[in-house]
Amino acid sequence: MGLLLSGLLLSSSLLSSQGRAQTDGETEVARQRFREGVAHYDRQDFEKARLAFLQAYLLRPHHAVLLNLAQSELRAGRHAEAAENFAKYVRENPTAPAMDHAKAGFEEARQRVTELNVQVNATGATVSIDGADVGRSPLPNVLYLMPGRHSVVARKGTASAEKVLDALAGRREYITLDLREGYTPTPVAPGTDTVSTTTTAGTVGAETGTDGGQRQGFFDWLGSSPAAVATISVAGLALGTSAVLAGFANNRYAAANDAKSQIMAALQRDVNRAWVDPGSTPCGASGIAGGMATFGPNLTTLEGQEDLVADYRNACDVFTDRSDSGDRLKTLSLVSLGVGAFATIGTIVWYFSDSSTGSDSASPGEPPNPRRASLTPLLSPDTQGLMLEMSF
Repeated sequence: MGLLLSGLLLSSSLLSSQGRAQTDGETEVARQRFREGVAHYDRQDFEKARLAFLQAYLLRPHHAVLLNLAQSELRAGRHAEAAENFAKYVRENPTAPAMDHAKAGFEEARQRVTELNVQVNATGATVSIDGADVGRSPLPNVLYLMPGRHSVVARKGTASAEKVLDALAGRREYITLDLREGYTPTPVAPGTDTVSTTTTAGTVGAETGTDGGQRQGFFDWLGSSPAAVATISVAGLALGTSAVLAGFANNRYAAANDAKSQIMAALQRDVNRAWVDPGSTPCGASGIAGGMATFGPNLTTLEGQEDLVADYRNACDVFTDRSDSGDRLKTLSLVSLGVGAFATIGTIVWYFSDSSTGSDSASPGEPPNPRRASLTPLLSPDTQGLMLEMSF
């Protein structure tokens, strides 16, 4: 991507005062520095272009200068500063014609830095990164860090707190600083002298693991991920549906048991009446309902035998229908339960994989040890299921 000059910046109208009076000398210097930045950029001398655009912006903070400054920073390898200024441009100029250009530049820069959310347990504390102040708590902005080891410190009066972070490109990190009286932060050699801030993401609370690593709170993480909300919603809906279907299945089984009790009571009555043989079964192809009964001496008329068979057939059909209905509902309940369990476990795996930042105990120059979670199918003649493995 090249510079977006538009020609407007060189006009006197673009360099006119905005919010304060500027001298003709300041205007001319800003115009000259802008021209120098364009010339350096065309020669691919991006560091000199960055310095020239920065001077022009300090003299004349205009969005066109800011965008060109961000582009020069990106090409000069100052990705944290580029991410900050691209984000600032997007935030302050939502309807600008160059919005697509700015967003593309921001995404390119953001993939090469760590996006850090810092939360402090007290307001008004001074927060610094590698000794450079970045603001007071609560920080309204996200911090952008170049990859490497960084010391994040908060101070208020005699209380202070410190976290050491191994920043990796393309990561989002969440840390909480708990101020303690009399604590003295340990100087840490920074991995870079560049730290930038913007407001492209909100500051979110973090949980601290036993190994010193930080993990974003589950509900904060859930609120920042629409896809995770959809997944957990599917889990809740499936589990709720499973419970409802299980209730219906139990009702059908209870109704089937009632029908069975009535059939057995009728069989005992008919045996006592000597209408059927004591060894008769009520249902099935070989039972009374199937017309295969041995009738007793007190039921000798063909009409009476046919009526008895019809009564048993109807009763057995009711029992079978209720039992089969219960089986179908039970199957659907188990399927819904499986979907809900899979979605729930999947969300947990996703949370541990996406929200963890690793351990502060990693050696300098080494990547942190991230928390990991994996879901493995278990299939064997005796076992079918899922195995959840998590490391901390």
